[in-house]
This record gives sequence, C-alpha cells and structure tokens, in this order.
Amino acid sequence: MIRVLLLDLGDTLVKSSTNKLFPGVPAALSAVRKLKAADGKKLVACLVSDFTMPQPRTPEAIDAAFSEYLKVLRRLDLTRFFKPVSERVTLSTHAGVLKPDRRVFETALRRARRSDAGLSECLFITENRSHVKACRAMGMDALQFGVDFKKWADAPPLIAQRMAAGLR
Repeated sequence: MIRVLLLDLGDTLVKSSTNKLFPGVPAALSAVRKLKAADGKKLVACLVSDFTMPQPRTPEAIDAAFSEYLKVLRRLDLTRFFKPVSERVTLSTHAGVLKPDRRVFETALRRARRSDAGLSECLFITENRSHVKACRAMGMDALQFGVDFKKWADAPPLIAQRMAAGLR
C-alpha cells in the first residue's frame, strides 16, 4: 500500500535549464493532495532533494542550505504543497548522504512523521533512471518522469492507480 509520495525537484518538477516548473505541476500537486491511501488517510507528499551538501556539514550549514532551498520553493510557489516544510521537505544533507542511498528516504519518512511507514509504502518520482532502479531494488515503487509519464497532467491518475493496485 502506497502511503507516502516522495518527489524530486530538479528536472522532475522544475526544468533545471530554465528554473521554471514543468507545465501542469501545480494542478497535479493539487490533485495529489486529495488522494487517499487504502487505509483512508491522505497520501503524504514530500520533496526529497540533493540540493547541496555543505562541507563541513555542521548544524548551521545544514540550516543555511535548507533556508536557501526554501527560497527556491517560495520563488516557484511550491511551498504551499509541502507544509509544514520542516516535515515535508528533506535534503540529502539532513541524512549526510546523497540519493539514492536508503538513508535519505528513511530520513524523509522520519521528518514526515511517518516512521511507521516502510520504504515499500513509498512511491518516488524522479527523472533519474539510476535512482528509479535503486529505489525499486530497495522495495520502493518508483516512476521515471519523462519515461513512465511525460506530462504532469497524467501523474495524478497514474499515482492513484499505483496506490489502488499496490504495484511494485
């Protein structure tokens, strides 16, 4: 059963070359917010990003990186979909490793207060083929933007279908 949706930002929700949202992202995220898992609870949607890994990785440097990332989200008007951001936005630097290391996704679950959910209850969406492959190897469900779907308008029904079917 899919209970948590984890989303990448760069080249998944945002075209990196233009720093603009792909068409249909806000409408898709609005639709996703209405989805419910098989247990009747709302699907939890979170961002998981490799944004930056400050060196040295001090608490102050992590906080500064997180603040910079939140500025990006505000500029893109995405913050509203991932509130509270302290729970729904995770940077790899929070885990101390880069995606697709399982610790990044486990950290995202803890931050989202879904430590009761296992990786097998997560769906990760990214454009990165190797991350999709690694996530599937960990027992997660994963979709590759640009391959499994090309338009964000197609994402909510695809996500709902995977939630209902429990596909892997």
